[in-house]
Amino acid sequence: MTGPRPRPELQSLTPYHSSELAGGRIFLHANENPYPPPQHVVDEIFERMRRVDLNRYPDPTPGKLASLLGEYNDVDPSRVWIGDGSNEVLLQSCLAFGGPGRTALVFEPTYRMHYRQARMAGTAVEESKRTDEFDIDIDDAIATIEIGKPDVVFVCSPNNPTGTVTSLDDIRRIAAETRGLVVVDEAYFEFCGVSLVPFLDEHPNAMVVRTMSKAFRLANVRLGYGIASPDVLEQLSRVRMPYAQSSFTEIAATVALEHRDELLAAVPAIVAQREKIEDRLGELPDVEVYEGGANFVFFTHPEAARLVKDLAAKGIVIRDFTHLIAGALRVTAGTPDETDEFIETFVGLL
Repeated sequence: MTGPRPRPELQSLTPYHSSELAGGRIFLHANENPYPPPQHVVDEIFERMRRVDLNRYPDPTPGKLASLLGEYNDVDPSRVWIGDGSNEVLLQSCLAFGGPGRTALVFEPTYRMHYRQARMAGTAVEESKRTDEFDIDIDDAIATIEIGKPDVVFVCSPNNPTGTVTSLDDIRRIAAETRGLVVVDEAYFEFCGVSLVPFLDEHPNAMVVRTMSKAFRLANVRLGYGIASPDVLEQLSRVRMPYAQSSFTEIAATVALEHRDELLAAVPAIVAQREKIEDRLGELPDVEVYEGGANFVFFTHPEAARLVKDLAAKGIVIRDFTHLIAGALRVTAGTPDETDEFIETFVGLL
């Protein structure tokens, strides 16, 4: 008797794993915001949850949350799509516009979930390589698009893991030259301020995807969203699960947006720590730092594998990308104390 037959195209996908956290004290591996929401914001979230009937399904159309997201992004709420983390929105884009017999284009190295989500949806993936500085070669990108005619194009800006910010001119040219859906992953938008959102009317085939995990300090809540034309969102509605967001997710995101000025006040401090890391590591021998626009720093060192293990032995967890790029590491900008301890420890290990 044989067992169930898994889809053969999924066999190349290994289960997702992040960094090993055992023994960690300072976690600088997952691009999380080092500052939890203020206690009064947390209290307000849980106080509102006390009024929720847990035996009832959540509101299938969270209108207030969509209105607040529209207000925050200066778009009509009808253009806002809410998901359980930005990863769900990214997967839905592949389910709606990709699939068997269709192709997605990614610019490697980039956020690996774009490749994985496309394959999960049965979409073939074409990988276009970035330059040595991890920028998108726009002429090569346009040539690839003209030849391959991808159904979905992913552009991550700021790019993860490299931090690279793609110019708006280049993103707009990609959108203008693509017949399919262009998904612009702006998970780290608040740390650089560069966005395609003001130009979406001119590019109705584009969708911007963002998250409240980073700048809004809500990684544990799992709330992401997309901004696109009603036509694009209508297609996404065909692949959406019923009652997609829990009441807790909706309430937490709503309260956070109501207190957005207070929550986002930490962004300049995080950017300052990112710049401190860039400046200090840039002074060290054998370290090459790539300046970025997110809340992390991407850099290389010939002994990267040893360094990440030695840091972990001292309780400091960063992300090892040597499996993708020779000598590559990524460290999240933490609090001033966390940043200082990381730098001091790293220097001592060289």
